[in-house]
Amino acid sequence: MNALRKIDKILNRVRSVVLVALLVSMMGMCTMNVVLRYLIKGVSFLRPFSWVNEMMQMLAIWVVFLAAGLGVRQDAHVSLESFTEKYLPAKASRILHKAAQVIVIATLVLLIVIGIQQTIKMRTSFLQNLPISNAWFYAAIPVGCAYLLYEYILILVFGKNPFASSPGEDDNVTGAF
Repeated sequence: MNALRKIDKILNRVRSVVLVALLVSMMGMCTMNVVLRYLIKGVSFLRPFSWVNEMMQMLAIWVVFLAAGLGVRQDAHVSLESFTEKYLPAKASRILHKAAQVIVIATLVLLIVIGIQQTIKMRTSFLQNLPISNAWFYAAIPVGCAYLLYEYILILVFGKNPFASSPGEDDNVTGAF
């Protein structure tokens, strides 16, 4: 369990650092283009960059796929539990909850496989305004789904994520998100 805890801590830190870096980059690019578009109008060689909007859209894809795992980790996503606990017996509710988890895990495995295939297929396609392969952005699907799969497997095995921090806990970066 200690080895799994260390692996979890590393995976969670990497995800959190990447998310912060992506969000800071997006804010910087957006601010830069706003300044160039609205505040520095008269200078002809200082124009907004055409690639910023495209890049921000692609980075937003990464943010969504990586942050989804944080929502699962903190049990922040909408779930069936409130409905099933209210209208079904406890045993039926538990069975339905486990079945839903298995379906989600199977779907995530499928998304990882298809995401890898699409990433490989898109490696020769490039962004319109930058010489960056679209594969970098399609890679968000298998990477984000792998994080989600990891979180759901922990929940399936342990009943809930054993490493999720409680609100207000300082030792986990995700508590700030």
